[in-house]
Amino acid sequence: MRDLIAFITMHLLPPTAAFAAWNEYRKRRRAMLVLTFAGSATAGLGLLLDRPGLGLIGLLVLCPPVIAMRRDFRDDNQ
Repeated sequence: MRDLIAFITMHLLPPTAAFAAWNEYRKRRRAMLVLTFAGSATAGLGLLLDRPGLGLIGLLVLCPPVIAMRRDFRDDNQ
């Protein structure tokens, strides 16, 4: 039972939260901060717990808000 709880909290919750935040990002830019936090926290957990798959998920979650921030910054400067 403990393994099931650990699996759910480490592998299912961060991507689910990130997906919900990404859908919310389309409505509000504030959710970009949630995505950034979720991605960096998941990547950090992956490093801390020595789980490379979890770290990779965190990095994949972290990429879209960074790209969006860069695009917004570029648009503001033009």
